[in-house]
Amino acid sequence: MKHIKSFAAIVAASLTLASCGLGTTGQTTTANAGTVLGGTVLQQTGAGILGTVLGNILGNTTTQQSLVGSWTYAGPKLVFESESILSQIGGQVVSNNLEQKLGTYLEKMGFKAGKSVLTFGNDGNCSFALGTRTLPGTYSYDQNTNKLTLNGVFVTGQMPCTVTVQNGQLLMLFEADKLLSIATAIGSKGSSSIGSVLGSYKGLKLGWAMSR
Repeated sequence: MKHIKSFAAIVAASLTLASCGLGTTGQTTTANAGTVLGGTVLQQTGAGILGTVLGNILGNTTTQQSLVGSWTYAGPKLVFESESILSQIGGQVVSNNLEQKLGTYLEKMGFKAGKSVLTFGNDGNCSFALGTRTLPGTYSYDQNTNKLTLNGVFVTGQMPCTVTVQNGQLLMLFEADKLLSIATAIGSKGSSSIGSVLGSYKGLKLGWAMSR
């Protein structure tokens, strides 16, 4: 309950700033804003904030072969599904605060920077080392849609997500309800709290970045 209240306060403040024109790109309030992703600070002013819009980070250069190998969890990642969504909910301020809070929840789910490892094999098999457990499964990838489907890694059924490989990092992005399903399936403490928070946000994709 404490986490929910504090998170609600952050978002309320963020939306207030946005409604006053202080949370949009190009304003002084966001001049020094950045988000930590895999140890790199990405400045998000001007064109930079557009790097958090889904259509701007996807392409057809991510192939199944580019996924093969081991990837280590680097940090949380949040993107907006469109530029209109970005502007509607405050963009910079909301993005930074939500991403930090998302990182806290991922830690509760067992994600540890530099330790949680996802491995894709050439044969369609994969495994995720999460804490003391290794979760086996299979995967398939559609290059035309950037859709990765995990089978049996987190849940008994299929778990779809959007992926892209860029600058040596793999971004895995889920709908909020799918991320909740993962939290529930792996027995994460506070998964109901995660759901009550993340389920309120439409037009966002939530997930994580992984590095080679």
